[in-house]
Amino acid sequence: MHLSGHLDRMTPDQLALVRDAVAVHKTVRDELADAVPCWPLGLPGWTDEWPALGMRVPGGRTSYLSVWRRGGDGDLRVEARNLPGAVVSAEILHPTRTTGSVAREGGGDGGGLRVSLPHVPGVLLMRLRHA
Repeated sequence: MHLSGHLDRMTPDQLALVRDAVAVHKTVRDELADAVPCWPLGLPGWTDEWPALGMRVPGGRTSYLSVWRRGGDGDLRVEARNLPGAVVSAEILHPTRTTGSVAREGGGDGGGLRVSLPHVPGVLLMRLRHA
C-alpha cells in the first residue's frame, strides 16, 4: 500500500474514505501478496473512462476486482470470459458506504458482471468468489 498526496488537506469525509481503504487493505493484504494481476477490460489507456484491475488469488476460488469510473456511462459490463472463472458471488469491499453496485448477469461461462457507479470519479473494490 502506498498513500500519497496532500492527506493534510483532506476533508473529514475524504479522510474517512482513506481510513476505510486502509482498513479493507489490512483484511486482504495476505491474499494479495501472492495474487497475480489481470486486466479484465484490457490494459488501461491514459484516458480510458473505466480502468479495471483484477487480482487472482492462488487456488482459483477468489479474486479481487477494482474498477474506476473516470467518465462515460454510469454502468459497466465485465464479460465472464474476461474474469478468472465463473463468478458465484460479488461483494463490494470498498468503499463500505457507496451508491455503487455490482450484480451477476447470466450463468455458467456466459454473462458476467454489471457494475454501476453513479458519480465521477468513482471506485469500487470487489471480492469475487468463483465456482
